[in-house]
Amino acid sequence: MSALFAAGAAASAVWALYYYLIISGERKKAHEKLNDWMYHGVEKTSWSDSLSDKIDSTDWAKKMKPKLEQASLDMKPSDYGAILFMGAIILYVLFNFMAGIESVLLSLLLSIVLVPVGSNLFLRSRKHIYAQRIDNQLSEVCRLLSSAARAGLSIPQGLHLVVQEMQGPVKTELGRVVQEIDLGRDVEESLRELLGRVETRDMQIFVNALIIQRRAGGDLAKVMSEMAATMEDRKIIHQTIRAVTSQARTSAYALPLISLLITFMLSKMIDGFYDLFTTIPGITLIIIFVLLQILGVYLVRKFSEIRV
Repeated sequence: MSALFAAGAAASAVWALYYYLIISGERKKAHEKLNDWMYHGVEKTSWSDSLSDKIDSTDWAKKMKPKLEQASLDMKPSDYGAILFMGAIILYVLFNFMAGIESVLLSLLLSIVLVPVGSNLFLRSRKHIYAQRIDNQLSEVCRLLSSAARAGLSIPQGLHLVVQEMQGPVKTELGRVVQEIDLGRDVEESLRELLGRVETRDMQIFVNALIIQRRAGGDLAKVMSEMAATMEDRKIIHQTIRAVTSQARTSAYALPLISLLITFMLSKMIDGFYDLFTTIPGITLIIIFVLLQILGVYLVRKFSEIRV
């Protein structure tokens, strides 16, 4: 009965957090409109907005903001921090009530450790997916730049054409480059900053090709056309490799889940199972268990990773 109550409480908390974020966004928009109408631009903020602004001005928020941008998450660090806080509470409830961990300290420690680790993995995954989507569009970008070069357009003019014709996310990233160039920034500096935001091998080749062509000259149309064909071939090879190594990559993700499932089953079969982990030998065992799990996932991923 307590486990059912805990599951319902966790689901209600997630549902409440979802609607809180929606209502918070709508309230902020309404507040901005009301501020323009009544106070003529003089900011009148509530206590929650003041707290959000204070959190966003911290060092943690300044480090988190570029990570959220690279993960293509349109939210402030304070909003993301609120989600992490709620996630820690939900994990604590799950560990303490559903998993049967009676030690409050152990449940709290697991929640505090798992939330940052899960957040880091989530942001890295989002960043990888975002960069992969851009890589998939680079071949079409090269074709458009090749056509622009044949028409006699320069590199900045060709980038303008790409921004007009392409869809996101490459439109967003190249649009930022075009905007910086229009404001007077050097083309090479804008392209290097683009490479800093999207650190992939294809983007590195693309940016270096544009910089070399701008410095040394040459047949830009031919270079971009050949690069587009090469990227298309590499895309097909990558898709083939992913299909062949899909079983190994699935094993890497399933390995820790199976271990956690076995641990949960043992806790239900053996009374006082979690009491072991409150002692020094038990804590040592947990550390060895976690390290071996990380090593296993790393080795499986490395064996299934084939660079082209």
